[in-house]
Amino acid sequence: MATMPDVISQIDQTLAAAEQSLKAENSVAIQAAIAQVSQLDAQARETLQARLNEHLWPVVAKLENGDSLAAAEQDMLQTLLVGDAKSYVKNEDRVDTWKSEIERLVEEIRRLQASGLNELSSLTRLQALCREVMRILPDLAFFYEEKERAHRFDEAMRGAIDRDTRRTLANLIKEMLASDKV
Repeated sequence: MATMPDVISQIDQTLAAAEQSLKAENSVAIQAAIAQVSQLDAQARETLQARLNEHLWPVVAKLENGDSLAAAEQDMLQTLLVGDAKSYVKNEDRVDTWKSEIERLVEEIRRLQASGLNELSSLTRLQALCREVMRILPDLAFFYEEKERAHRFDEAMRGAIDRDTRRTLANLIKEMLASDKV
């Protein structure tokens, strides 16, 4: 299980890889930076789980026994299960830019269509525009997926938690605490 010193060390490695990838301007360096960011994400998750570990076992017991959860315990569950999603949605500030860029690209595709696609250069331009849209859409999809995940959690926690949901939550928490991959 990762510790805070591991996370701090990984941050240094990740920052160095990111800086190197920007200087190198090639896909191999970018892939190395991606691997470092992935490792940092995993270590942050493991450290979060380790910090919550001792506090979560009583929550698991309450869920299994059908007992009510205190507000602080619900907050802890939120932090564990959707804290990353809520933080991402709260801090992501490029959504409007992405939407505007997609609108611009769609309009450019419309203009290209209207002018005709008879020239080879028109077809290659269409391909380039499609690739630009395909580059942006995954970012937008990820934002909405995270927003929806956080919303589903809030909705599930809003009312009384039924027996099956309690059991599912308890099992999920146990799996998360036992695994460094969840």
